[in-house]
Amino acid sequence: MFAAAGGLLRDYNGNWIVGFIRYLGNCEVIDSELWGILDELKIALDRGFQKVIIRTNNLEAVNIINQGVRGGSNSALVRRILLFLKLLSYWNLQHIPREENKIVDNIVKARRDREPRLRLIDKNYVMSFLNV
Repeated sequence: MFAAAGGLLRDYNGNWIVGFIRYLGNCEVIDSELWGILDELKIALDRGFQKVIIRTNNLEAVNIINQGVRGGSNSALVRRILLFLKLLSYWNLQHIPREENKIVDNIVKARRDREPRLRLIDKNYVMSFLNV
């Protein structure tokens, strides 16, 4: 199955900062979730954020990262995520219900191409053709 990873950065009031999406090709669901978290951390750090709350509706991703924090990981994606987490002054990883993640699901559905690069998208782009 072809997969994409995406996400949304919000400020402390919950306002949209930037959405992002990356086409991944053929991969497991857990890998697309981890790619989304990795991209979110890269964008947050590039924009100078030092405090980050990561929210995902994938409990397996939360557990894998938390296990990696406690004892390391064999996954290259998890190790990269852990490296970025060490650069932050504060982070919190939260599992949320799927219903609270609808905007991110719509961002992922918004991908129009199969280029494997990270693409930043603004709120108006998503709102222009999705009923969010």
